[in-house]
Amino acid sequence: MKEAKRACDEFVDCLHSAQTEDDFRRVAERTAHALGFRWFAYLGHRANGPKLISSYPKSWTRHYFREGYDSIDPVLQEPRNTRRMFLWDGREARSAKSTKERRLFDDALSFKIRTGLTVRIPSSQNQFAAFTLAVDDRSLGLDRFIETSQDMLETVALNYHAHVSARIGRASIVGGMESSLTQRERQCLAWISDGKTMQDIAALLGIKPRGVKFHLDNARRNLAALTLSHAVALALRQKLLP
Repeated sequence: MKEAKRACDEFVDCLHSAQTEDDFRRVAERTAHALGFRWFAYLGHRANGPKLISSYPKSWTRHYFREGYDSIDPVLQEPRNTRRMFLWDGREARSAKSTKERRLFDDALSFKIRTGLTVRIPSSQNQFAAFTLAVDDRSLGLDRFIETSQDMLETVALNYHAHVSARIGRASIVGGMESSLTQRERQCLAWISDGKTMQDIAALLGIKPRGVKFHLDNARRNLAALTLSHAVALALRQKLLP
């Protein structure tokens, strides 16, 4: 449980640094793996159409939307006033309410998507989002973890939705170079410029070294730098570091 709590704390920290859809995909995928899941999927239904950020195989997500499964998926179609977390198992196709729903279960199984949980996140004007964590096989250990960690998993989903809603589609993510680095990215670059290692910075900031690496990779990418040293040089030249 301590490892799961640490993974969730790191997840929240990294969300503050995520700027692009690719950033958000990497953050959620790494957290899903740390919690014992193989895939994650975030699906937001908005006025301008669905928004998917996912680590599922692209062949599956293309098939899912091509077949119109999002319109009959029981995980998404359950009344919004029921419980927030929905546990599902693709092997329970016999409980399907229609032939198409049964085919959805069968097709998911053909991609080895067997079981998982989905947190429904209602919004205004019939818009909503759903955050899913899934595995290719079910185990008693995972069932027990889900049962004892529902509040934590719901918090992960709600945090993810809040940050994606605030960042994705924002008019100018990299409007000026000053806005292209988060505070955490600037902190990490500043410590690197002082000769600190990733382990040093992790200890100073109270996060894991891989969290530091995530922030530094984002900073390098946002500055269009070729190397980490190049990123530090660019940030110093543009007076971005504290």
